Amino acid sequence: MKLSKSFIQSIGILVMLAELPEGVTLKSHEISKRMDVSHTYLIKIAKKLKDQSIILSISSKNGGYSLNRPLEEISFWDIYEAVEPQKNFLDGVNFEPIYSIFLSKDIIMEQGQVFRSIVSEAETGFKEILAQHFLSEVMPKDEDGKPLKIDWTKMIDEN
Repeated sequence: MKLSKSFIQSIGILVMLAELPEGVTLKSHEISKRMDVSHTYLIKIAKKLKDQSIILSISSKNGGYSLNRPLEEISFWDIYEAVEPQKNFLDGVNFEPIYSIFLSKDIIMEQGQVFRSIVSEAETGFKEILAQHFLSEVMPKDEDGKPLKIDWTKMIDEN
């Protein structure tokens, strides 16, 4: 199990958007510049987040991206589900190298089922844990415990 760069970049995008002052949006090129990531790849990720109603995309001269939901309502599972292919942990796994060491088909079936059950339980736990934790938990906070507000457009323009 490995987390993809899409998932990690999604968290970065969402943190940046969450730090924006009310009514301010960020353009994709501003986000990609600040995160130092491919603009094309960032647009693909942003589209997936938009399609899942996690962010809004406003098309206009002054448009850009903004959060569509409060931080406390965006779980890590929501983010993961938006940007990761919908596969089970064992999709595409070739078990033949393991199966070939056993002579008995019964042993293969029995032990294979035990293994699948273990991985299925792990997958369920992974999903449940991500669903229990929210973007608000990783947000930098000010001295009052509120998420920091940063006008990234000004910061990016200055650099």
